[in-house]
Amino acid sequence: KLHPLTLPKADAAARCGMSALAEAEAACAPYGNEPSRCGFELSRSLLLAVRESRAHRPDLVLKFGQYLLRSHAGRLGAEVWAMYEQVYIALLHYGRRPRAAGSGAEEPSEEMRLASEYYSLLAARFPDSMRVKRLEGMMWEAKGEYDMAMADYDEILEEEPNNLAALKRQVALLRARGKPAEAAKRLAAHLEVVGADAD
Repeated sequence: KLHPLTLPKADAAARCGMSALAEAEAACAPYGNEPSRCGFELSRSLLLAVRESRAHRPDLVLKFGQYLLRSHAGRLGAEVWAMYEQVYIALLHYGRRPRAAGSGAEEPSEEMRLASEYYSLLAARFPDSMRVKRLEGMMWEAKGEYDMAMADYDEILEEEPNNLAALKRQVALLRARGKPAEAAKRLAAHLEVVGADAD
């Protein structure tokens, strides 16, 4: 029997209409979804499928991504940076804590500690990257430091007015903070900039 990931694309698509992610998950199932048993190629294929499908699966990313970074970072080549980013975002998902007023300083969770480590690696490798600046904003959000996050997104948009990823983060943050009118205002301002650039 052929391994599901070795089937030609046409056959794979025909197989119950499964997506690449569903195929990768199915291929991992006989190994108990244990990354070390799945090995490098299968674990890498699973995370690539998550990335390409843009699925929100922090559970898979954390489990398989940490395995790849711990055991196979050298084999990933330049892809290691995308892996650090992918796992970083999953870590933020699990380490997210709303900030309670007057709660004082808390010890960061293990997820936030590791996310900070990964952020430092990315920032050192790409010091002037607006993408890494957005990751910093996401870290501030996860820590409940919304004003710091907003400042990062403002800085990105000042440098790159068409940076849609930063605008989306900013709008989502404003909406989550109960400021839908300000979110709409920012979107309208963005559309004016995009419209002016098209001229």
